[in-house]
Amino acid sequence: MTRLSARARAVPASPTFAIKARAAALAASGRSIVDLSAGEPDFSPPAAALDAAHAAIDAGANNYAPVAGVQNLREAVAARYRGSFDLDVNADRVVVTHGGKQGLYELCQALLDPGDEAIVLTPAWVSYLPQIGLAGARAVCVPGDPVDGFQPDPDAIAAAVTERTRCIFLNSPANPTGTVIERARLEAIDAIAAERGLVVISDEIYRAITFDGVEAVCHGTLGDRSLSRTVLVDAVSKTWAMTGWRVGFLLGPADLMGAVTRLQSHSTSGVCRINEAAALAAIEGSMDFLEPVRAGLAARRDTLVAGLATIDGIDLPSVPQGAFYLFPRVDGLFGRRGPDGEELTSGEDVAAALLELGGVATVPGEGFGEPRCVRMSYATTPADIESAVTRLGEAVAKLG
Repeated sequence: MTRLSARARAVPASPTFAIKARAAALAASGRSIVDLSAGEPDFSPPAAALDAAHAAIDAGANNYAPVAGVQNLREAVAARYRGSFDLDVNADRVVVTHGGKQGLYELCQALLDPGDEAIVLTPAWVSYLPQIGLAGARAVCVPGDPVDGFQPDPDAIAAAVTERTRCIFLNSPANPTGTVIERARLEAIDAIAAERGLVVISDEIYRAITFDGVEAVCHGTLGDRSLSRTVLVDAVSKTWAMTGWRVGFLLGPADLMGAVTRLQSHSTSGVCRINEAAALAAIEGSMDFLEPVRAGLAARRDTLVAGLATIDGIDLPSVPQGAFYLFPRVDGLFGRRGPDGEELTSGEDVAAALLELGGVATVPGEGFGEPRCVRMSYATTPADIESAVTRLGEAVAKLG
């Protein structure tokens, strides 16, 4: 057997992809599956982005791109943040990465040494903790209360800071909860970071996807408009429905962006020029497409919320106002028995039972740091959501 490194042995597989693989296997065997696991918009990218990709191919954009990204895309990203949020940034403060995930990984490698600590607000996206661990650092989790809509507690964050703390991870709107962090709480967190000399890593990939008149705050507007101690993480993945194009970008301190670029030069090098051309067209294009998308997602959210309210044992304490996820508690089903006759004691058990008995794929909360919950994505068709509600009710009724 191959001898694997300690880091490779320690890193867990993504629970999101694990549940998708199980759902795909069941579908391949002939089962009808409704997939609520995918964190992926089901609308199409802007036509201008697709046209730009074709034009880049026709123009022969086949050579390597600059490691930090093509200059016109970096300039467009900086211009967007100057124009939309009055940030004092230019292209030299922008690095184009292979999706937001690579950007976050490189930030961990550039910022964290073995023994350092990074504060993570849980429930949290599944890759934060493994990425911190791969840098040899320790994630210090500060849990949110589901009754409070998983809003973070600044006092608890302040209490978690030690002399080893290097950074605070924020994600608003959040995956998996859909929580849009209130401005006053973000201001309090930013004050803690400024006082203690910490870097704020603000993952804002869902910032444009909000509902009910709520707006998500760009963290750079809270007092660090030059991004001297703040890193903004974004991508074309969610807002423009370009997940597979793998174009993300970081905006942050010049020295940190230089370190990220050096790391990227030894890993992936630059992002494909064709994909960058498509991203440029998306970023510079009209945002008129987004309002109907948000309205459609809000309607799907409301359908799923109303359906879950009819199912005993599945509880959603508050309705999220961003992203496209619900993160209901399922501990009301603990103690019942699944299809194998075993007692349900965790989100993993419940997700497995819902998949086997109802053919509905959800993501267990364990990977997000909250085993009482499962994540459900409503970035799917209204028909699938209605079917999922029916199936979930039937699956719960079958539990022993």
